[in-house]
Amino acid sequence: MKRIFVYLSVLLLGVGFFSSCNEEFDTPPMVVPQATHVPNMTLAEFKAKYWQDKNNYIDTVKEDIVIHGWVTANDVSGNIYKCLYISDGTAGFAMSINGNSLYNTYRVGQEVVINMKDCFVGKYNGQQQVGYPQYYESGGVWEATFLPLATFESIAEINGLPDPAKVDTVPLNISDLKTDAESLKKWQGRLVRIDDVHFPDADGVNTFANADATTNRNIEDANGNTLMMRNSNYATFRANMLPMGNGSVVGVLSYYNTSASKLDGGTWQIYIRTADDCIGFSTSTKGLISDPYSVEEAIDAEAEDKSGWVSGIVVGAVAPEVNEVKTADDIEWRAPTTLDNTLVIAPSADCRDLSKCMVVSLPQGTPFRQNANLASWPEVLHTKILIKGKFGKFMGMHAILNNSGSKDEFRLSVTTGGVTLVEENFENGIPSEWTIYTPSGDKKWYTATFDENTYACITGFKGTKPPYEAWLISPAIDIKKAKNRKLSFKSQVGYQGPTDKFEVYIFNGQVPFAGTVTDKLNCTLAVAPSSGYSGFVESGDIDLSKYADGTYYIGFRYTAGSASNYQTWCIDDVTFGVASAAATRGDFETFNNGTATATFGNYETRAGWKGTNVSILKGGASDANPVFTFIGFKNNSTTEYAMACNLNGKNSAVGKLVSPVLEGGLGKLTFNYGVAYTESNGVSFRVDIKQGGTVVKSFTVTKADAVKYTAYEFSEEVNLKGEFTIEVTNLSPSNSTSNKDRVAIWNMTWTQN
Repeated sequence: MKRIFVYLSVLLLGVGFFSSCNEEFDTPPMVVPQATHVPNMTLAEFKAKYWQDKNNYIDTVKEDIVIHGWVTANDVSGNIYKCLYISDGTAGFAMSINGNSLYNTYRVGQEVVINMKDCFVGKYNGQQQVGYPQYYESGGVWEATFLPLATFESIAEINGLPDPAKVDTVPLNISDLKTDAESLKKWQGRLVRIDDVHFPDADGVNTFANADATTNRNIEDANGNTLMMRNSNYATFRANMLPMGNGSVVGVLSYYNTSASKLDGGTWQIYIRTADDCIGFSTSTKGLISDPYSVEEAIDAEAEDKSGWVSGIVVGAVAPEVNEVKTADDIEWRAPTTLDNTLVIAPSADCRDLSKCMVVSLPQGTPFRQNANLASWPEVLHTKILIKGKFGKFMGMHAILNNSGSKDEFRLSVTTGGVTLVEENFENGIPSEWTIYTPSGDKKWYTATFDENTYACITGFKGTKPPYEAWLISPAIDIKKAKNRKLSFKSQVGYQGPTDKFEVYIFNGQVPFAGTVTDKLNCTLAVAPSSGYSGFVESGDIDLSKYADGTYYIGFRYTAGSASNYQTWCIDDVTFGVASAAATRGDFETFNNGTATATFGNYETRAGWKGTNVSILKGGASDANPVFTFIGFKNNSTTEYAMACNLNGKNSAVGKLVSPVLEGGLGKLTFNYGVAYTESNGVSFRVDIKQGGTVVKSFTVTKADAVKYTAYEFSEEVNLKGEFTIEVTNLSPSNSTSNKDRVAIWNMTWTQN
């Protein structure tokens, strides 16, 4: 077999070379490879002959069949993995080869002649290809996997020099891609060109692929037909920004189907060879959400059939029983309006000139109608709005068309609607009601699972486009109508990062810093250890009562610049409108910043519990003061040990525990107590429940026979409404001047009333 190499040979004679370096040499001949086999079957005929409807199979070619084709796609950019595509003009075909850098030998336009006798053809998950037999144990089927490189080289001859002009690129409409057998045979492996398409995900930020995984990016035509583009995170163009506007895409077609038997249960995919396969797209940012059209610009662009984001001021809605707007009287320039199905926007709030206004329909049952209509939300009138769509005519007016009404296609500068209850643990991923907003960089929020717990995460690690700014935004919350106006969550942080910052904000308007209120919330956050991850830390109750005038969003914001290492921030158990864990449980685990100590002194938790003349003990797997096994785990946990406030009984320094002011009433109070040291007179202490500084209920707990290293439980029905405080005082039964009658208290919880 003759290989594809250009052979240049120069014979250098050592002595003659050095003595005759000025002599002229003849240019060596260039050897053009020629195949010894002659093709006798077209690719279309070969594919049809060895086609099976099964999505996985392998077959052996027993006849003297020789096929050929010119290389249409290879692995030059890293987007196509261990595969070559060829075409002879009748069809395209994939060859799965266990080799890298195939492009060095098999360049685009190179003719390859393949002797298929005794070789293999089959499918891998719906894609027909030359390959090698492999048995898939779990599926119980044979399939085509990578052909060893040496085997391919033994059957494939190179013929002539690469000639890119031989590569045929077939025009295609996305709607041509059917999933019947004939269509699959016709289009699989074919190099095609699809014109007049755009990337719906192109927003000036999104790249071809995320840094950590192969990424699907759809292309869409003017009729809404879509085709999945597969982009490897190892492609040289991975970090290129997705092209904007409309253009053409060239690529090879693949089909992926994991169905055991259904032929049409798969997905068409396209692979581009390099970034140059995206042709004619715009480099302008006009029409992106970061650079929207003004109303005037959108009206001017209407004749050019353009689309994008438009920024304007809401001035009204179309009046009832109006099908075509003819005069200004056909618009209700007020709020609330009669109908909830349209909005009219203009350059300014006082504009009444129809030629300068645009109308948009609010699709029924969508977030756009639910949250932006003037019949329900008169506060939207005369506020700024961003709307995505195509520019045209509707109801006789300039209009924004093709807006689906999804929350991704409009932005308000005021907040409407809102829920009164949030309980999110991210166990099923990030909900659709939450918004992932990434104004800078290529890192987005995601979910991860560890130790059977799932939570939301963000990091700059593996990002390639700093600086990073990534938000995770809650649904709108109606603080005014909520019965409980407390927000709480848990945070965790891993590793050290010199530029990382994590903050929590409250704001109105769908985009942070774009409304009338954007305030940073004061809350407790996890602190990064020197290595590894911190535990999850409770934020404490964050009182949002000062925002009870309306509806707002909560935004968790991560920012970082360019650095050699980054933190990973995680959040979990976000609650609003319900009693959070901190609201019905003392946060003793934050005493002394979560560190046990046998030294008596004054300590305070993050939520404001104060211990005077106390030490801080902790549960553990063995006894080693100040850690004791009898204290055990925190309530409802099998991994996190509880911490105890240990009240001294010394008569000159009596131990005392005082809560902050607590809300929601007190139903049943429960806690554990016990002694970590030898106490001959047992323990005795008093619990006082106060309102406005006055004791409204008091009870004494005495256990003269308390056994060392034994946990006891106490509970009491209090049935108290309103605000209250809890105070625990050691009654010092020994009346000793030394450290005596010490009693540890932990896992203090209560029900609200």
